[in-house]
Amino acid sequence: MKTITLTIALLVSTRAWSATETTVQPAPKTYSFAFKTIKEPIRAVASSKDEAFKLAAKVCFNQLTGGKYPGEEKGLDIIDICANPKM
Repeated sequence: MKTITLTIALLVSTRAWSATETTVQPAPKTYSFAFKTIKEPIRAVASSKDEAFKLAAKVCFNQLTGGKYPGEEKGLDIIDICANPKM
């Protein structure tokens, strides 16, 4: 009797676990962000606006620095630009 009860409990818990793993992710969307010194808006594809902003901010920083270390003061100015898109 204990074996049957334990088996049933195990099957129920396994079924409940598998149901939680199949959550539906939202479809990716394209978001557009405009920054002060960049003429063209940066478009990023992500499942949320926050994720898209993080991607766009990285692209902004790379475009303005050219992939090189800009120095501390200029780097802080660039971070300020890329952290505050135009609304």
